[in-house]
Amino acid sequence: IIAEQLLSTGFRRVDFRDADIVIVNGCTVTARADQKVRQFIHKAHRKNPSARILLTGCTAEAIFKKFLEKIPDVEIVPKKWRYDIAGFLKSSEMFVYNDFPAISGTGITRARAWLKIQDGCDRNCAYCIVPLVRGKSRSRNADDIIEQVIHLTENGFKEIVLTGVDIGEWRYEKMNLSALLKKILVGTDIVRLRLSSIEPPGITDELVELLANEQRIAPHLHIPLQSGSANVLQAMKRPSYSISELFTKLYILRNSRPELCIGTDIIVGFPEESDDDFLQTKTLLQSGEIAYAHLFRFSPRPGTAAQKSKQLPSKVVNDRMHILQEIDKENRIAFAQQFVGKELEILVETVREDKIFGHTANYLKISARGNGKRRELAKILAKSAMPMQIVGEVISL
Repeated sequence: IIAEQLLSTGFRRVDFRDADIVIVNGCTVTARADQKVRQFIHKAHRKNPSARILLTGCTAEAIFKKFLEKIPDVEIVPKKWRYDIAGFLKSSEMFVYNDFPAISGTGITRARAWLKIQDGCDRNCAYCIVPLVRGKSRSRNADDIIEQVIHLTENGFKEIVLTGVDIGEWRYEKMNLSALLKKILVGTDIVRLRLSSIEPPGITDELVELLANEQRIAPHLHIPLQSGSANVLQAMKRPSYSISELFTKLYILRNSRPELCIGTDIIVGFPEESDDDFLQTKTLLQSGEIAYAHLFRFSPRPGTAAQKSKQLPSKVVNDRMHILQEIDKENRIAFAQQFVGKELEILVETVREDKIFGHTANYLKISARGNGKRRELAKILAKSAMPMQIVGEVISL
């Protein structure tokens, strides 16, 4: 959004080494994310000492609220200017901050469009800094969402990803997420809707039934479980949910859509995670229900309840991380292998010489020999598998 807004107002995209202005949109969800932001900024200073460096996003907000130390020689973009950096740079006129800026279909370079429908979080997980920097949960107007979907569809997008911090908590008047999805499906011609990460309480019976019967909603759910241990989830101050009850719902969904892909997030080495707690998480990943997992070492974030908790020895955390990484690799291969020999439909994202690259509806990464057109759907024959990836050949467009 930021890049397209700048391009539409006369700025040019260049390598950061040649730029007059370097804009860093920072993530602060983990200490590693903070480190990457700082490393890039230092690199930019080193490679282009005359550039003006602007920092926006969650890292900027965390610095502004004094959760993080200021980074030398960096300008913090105030929150109200986050989506109008051109205005921040060019004028002193007042800007009315809008959490959900309009998205122009013209000039967007992605093959799929990302549409933000919700921001902020009302939960208070012990490890998470996001509510501190993003604020309370707030939802985008349903009519505005429909308008944006129509606009993006008219501009050639076949797939739209609905995003937010906690999209399961989207509410507008008397509507919930399921009602919004039904409204989009009825009121627009979008070919494929994809849900971004959704918390376990958001997987309602109503949503499961909708996904089971609506082929235009991608059979792909990323559900951050964080741990397989009820004791750890309680220590994390996670919202109340039963993993076994959740998997019962997903089993029902999988009967209707056997291609369903389930991904998750896991925090490894949370304080108070015993050997038995870890064994439960290991068993969770070995259950055959999870196609892939994003694994994170516990990272104490400033201002959170877990910040001052006694951390586990690094060797213990690293050993557990290695064990889960090996299981995750096996899961990713096993999920992809079941589609070898089948015809798959993909959204073409990149075309390079005689190959196309993209993703299936259930989020398998595809590389296929043959011709295709970016942003269009193509059918391929899956020839071989790698972790969450398929190599194939184009059958038809």
